[in-house]
Amino acid sequence: MHLNAKIGLEIHVQLNTKSKLFCTCSTNLAKPNSHVCEVCLGMPGSKPVLNKKAVDFSVMLALALNCKVPKISRFDRKTYFYPDLPKNYQITQYNFPIAQKGYLQILNKKIQIRRIQIEEDPGAITYPYHIDVSKYSLIDYNRSGFPLCEVVTEPDFSSSKEVKKFLKMFISMIKHLGIYSSNNSFRVDTNVSIGRNPRVEIKNIGSIKDVVSAIEYEIYRQKFVLESGKKITQQTRRFAGSTTEAMREKETEEEYGHIIDPDLPPIVLTALHINQIKKKLPELPYQRAKRMFNQYKINKHQALAIVSEKELADFYEKVVKHIEPKFAAGWISTQLLKVLNYNNIYFSEINLTSQQFISFLKLIQAKEISDRAADLLLRELVLKPQNPKKLAEKLNLLNLTEDELSKLINIVLKKNKDSVDQYKKGKTKVLAFLIGQVIRESKGRADAKIVKELIMKKSFLY
Repeated sequence: MHLNAKIGLEIHVQLNTKSKLFCTCSTNLAKPNSHVCEVCLGMPGSKPVLNKKAVDFSVMLALALNCKVPKISRFDRKTYFYPDLPKNYQITQYNFPIAQKGYLQILNKKIQIRRIQIEEDPGAITYPYHIDVSKYSLIDYNRSGFPLCEVVTEPDFSSSKEVKKFLKMFISMIKHLGIYSSNNSFRVDTNVSIGRNPRVEIKNIGSIKDVVSAIEYEIYRQKFVLESGKKITQQTRRFAGSTTEAMREKETEEEYGHIIDPDLPPIVLTALHINQIKKKLPELPYQRAKRMFNQYKINKHQALAIVSEKELADFYEKVVKHIEPKFAAGWISTQLLKVLNYNNIYFSEINLTSQQFISFLKLIQAKEISDRAADLLLRELVLKPQNPKKLAEKLNLLNLTEDELSKLINIVLKKNKDSVDQYKKGKTKVLAFLIGQVIRESKGRADAKIVKELIMKKSFLY
């Protein structure tokens, strides 16, 4: 059954402020229910006061995503009844959001941003055991009132692969902006539909890997439902490790009963204030890629791959202070990312230092290890970062000396006299076979170029 998938995202980013959105309580992690006050606990008579830094951070993100920022935006009350929502409503934006109609380019595709809104986070419900078997739940209101920026895309994605590229670039962008740190919360709701069938929303997914897994499973599930002759119903589901599970029938926006919050005045942004924020914007990933392309003379695909993670881009710029930029870019954008992808990890999750990688590249440049041995060494370095040369010695990956290699070549040539005779008769293609045999005998420790040079010096070949 060939039905196109339509996927949209709602990304909730916890803004990197020191205090909550509407009160002065700290956003630092702490003992449960220790960073709370009458405002974030929703006590009667308490009045919210807006955090200006959260507004400025939201405008920064809006400008980076090419959004239109209106002069006036407002807060609404979104009513629903959860135990972690002490007021029984959430302060958010709906009719008048902080920004609208933007986009983020991923390769040759433009993903449209429908809206960006500022809102408060509810508290956190925890279960002593698994949710299905716990007899009670616990609520921590420390998180209640944390400042969030929600970014809503149009359903422009057609695959989990596109979603992964977008989210990697998006996270790189918010880290470059300085409005988010990896210690903060990052949660995604994703809407998935196939063909013209109703969309299904999967709530509160906490990592890019899980978003990709949830989408892939949900597309498979929906196709299976249709192939079974059943109908897909509009509902809310949750991601449960490797599958999605139904939670409830999907609510409509009308059910939330949005009303303007009477305790908060409108946000009024002057053109001067917006321009001041715009001038303070740091170098963004796509701008950094363009600079790298011009400054280091690397190709565009390498530059885009490197800036896909801020930590990786910072790492590269440290490495090129000591290593030729094109050489470094080749190893980082291909081999290093290949190892990371194979192990399903991100660069930010490993502890490889720039100095260790510089030492690794210098081993290759000095021809102390072959390219094949370097590949094997890099796989180990990514998982267990340490001194590259000592690790190469331990793994027996250092190149053989010229004397050792010459002896090995003599052994191979004597074992393959027929091939030597063919070479003498003008069948030069046999040379590649002989080189391969030497590399095989050396267990990958021989460099193909050096092997070729040494073989060609052997007088008895002529």
